[in-house]
Amino acid sequence: MSWPSVLWGKLQSLGFFVFVAIVGCGIALLFVPLLQQRHEMQQDIARLDREIEQQETLEKKQKTEIEALKTDSSFIERTARNKLNLARPNEVIFRFEAPPTTAAPRR
Repeated sequence: MSWPSVLWGKLQSLGFFVFVAIVGCGIALLFVPLLQQRHEMQQDIARLDREIEQQETLEKKQKTEIEALKTDSSFIERTARNKLNLARPNEVIFRFEAPPTTAAPRR
């Protein structure tokens, strides 16, 4: 073999590796945004799952409260006193509020 054919063979193999590298980089550049988008969507799904759990817990609590309002007269009275600030006739209600917080005087 002569040196030009050896040189040409090396250039061809180098060209093949460069071609493979360019194609690999192109594929990587296509998939990186897709992987990032997938990660963001997984985070959204996890957040929405937590929100669903919170809403289901709230729903269960509200259903329990509705059932108690339908059946438990003492619960109705407590609710009227606490949430609606109602009182029985001739009853005086005292409400104690926390004192306003003030900053310590500077010296």
